[in-house]
Amino acid sequence: MPLFKAKNSLRGRMRGAQTVLVLLMLIPALVAITLMAVYARNYHNNIAHMAAISNLRPVIQQELLTEVMDVVFGRKRFAEGGQFETLEKAQTALDNLIESDASSRIELEVSRRILGTLRSYVVTLGEGGTVDEQIKVNDEIINVSQLFLDMLQEAVNAEIKAASEASALMQATVRNTLLLEIGLLAIALGFAAITQSSLSKAIRVPLSRLEVFAGRIAGGELSMRAEDAEVAELHSLTHNLNTMAFKLERLMEENQKEQENLKKSELRALQAQITPHFLYNTLDAIIWLAEAGRTQEVIEITGSLSNFFRISLNNGKDWVSIAEEWEHLKGYLTIQKIRYRDILRYELEIDETLKQQQMLKLLIQPLVENAIYHGIKNRRGGGLLRVSAKRDGANLRVVVSDSGAGMAAAQLQKLRSALAASESTEAETGYGLYSVDKRIKLYYNQSEGLFIDSTGEGTTVSFSVPIRG
Repeated sequence: MPLFKAKNSLRGRMRGAQTVLVLLMLIPALVAITLMAVYARNYHNNIAHMAAISNLRPVIQQELLTEVMDVVFGRKRFAEGGQFETLEKAQTALDNLIESDASSRIELEVSRRILGTLRSYVVTLGEGGTVDEQIKVNDEIINVSQLFLDMLQEAVNAEIKAASEASALMQATVRNTLLLEIGLLAIALGFAAITQSSLSKAIRVPLSRLEVFAGRIAGGELSMRAEDAEVAELHSLTHNLNTMAFKLERLMEENQKEQENLKKSELRALQAQITPHFLYNTLDAIIWLAEAGRTQEVIEITGSLSNFFRISLNNGKDWVSIAEEWEHLKGYLTIQKIRYRDILRYELEIDETLKQQQMLKLLIQPLVENAIYHGIKNRRGGGLLRVSAKRDGANLRVVVSDSGAGMAAAQLQKLRSALAASESTEAETGYGLYSVDKRIKLYYNQSEGLFIDSTGEGTTVSFSVPIRG
């Protein structure tokens, strides 16, 4: 029954109308204020949770990992470290967040379980072991820490999402209340115009963003991702565009890896072309020495050949210790010395502290082979070959020089240009330089390979690569 019908009087009708108007004006405002207070509190809690979660990152990323690294590398004993205090601080912070009924409760629960796993690895580290075992445990700690940090990021994302929802609800409450009040005070035309403008903006802005995003994807920025649109109808389109960009990025990465693997296969095939010539010549030398009755030299050259191929094959592995590479070179030179005798003289120099470090195999011997066949062998009376391997800061620097025939300026420039353009050198220059140059650039991921210099009375070939432990 209408309120203004009470007593069927003008005053009663006016009072009833006034009551209805007051209720119509107050109820939306009171509801809006109440909702805004609730949403504002939720928003504040989400922000506080985000700050607390963010404060957890340096506890693990800096404090814990620093303590663990100090223990692994012997800068501090395990008992002296504060790793368990750091873990306890992180545990307390997580427990407080979970008890505060955070929006990211699920992510925080998972983080707490990951933290328990992290604690078990720290305990394992404290049990001691070999250096390799501790390094492996350290790697596991780093991986689990990264997983923990990723889950913290998921928690932050959940809080951001909740905060965004609270903010969106506050904005929607203000907007709806304002529109309602305007609708009660203004004419329907004004209300329609405002609603139309609001809806147009809500659709136009997300579409413009998606248009810009699609343009950047078309321009090759495949790592870009579009944010979720405010309009629910555009969520599916945004998701599909992000999925398309992700798949394109993965395809590009897979294609690049396939190209790199193809290059490695080509280089291994090229390397295999070099070895048979050396083997044929060495076997001929063995036959010749055996026929001459020079048994000791046959034994020496056969042993050097066996050692040469043992290190060359290396069970199919690409990396060897510098000591093994040096032994490989010495075996090769022993064979060549027996073959060429007085024509070949050589001097070897190596920094003894480098021998236990790792390097890509078969980098030095092809350079020495090139120096012998294209330098010393072509000079009357032979020549001197010098090979050095020294530490240059954080790099290994290898220099191979000979006093052979050298190269003319035009030939040297042609060789440098071919290597710079990653083109296979001509037969008279040898495949060894091209193979070593390409393998250095590919395996060490650097733009510089071999450095070649020749004055016409000798040639120097050198390279510099990072020292690997």
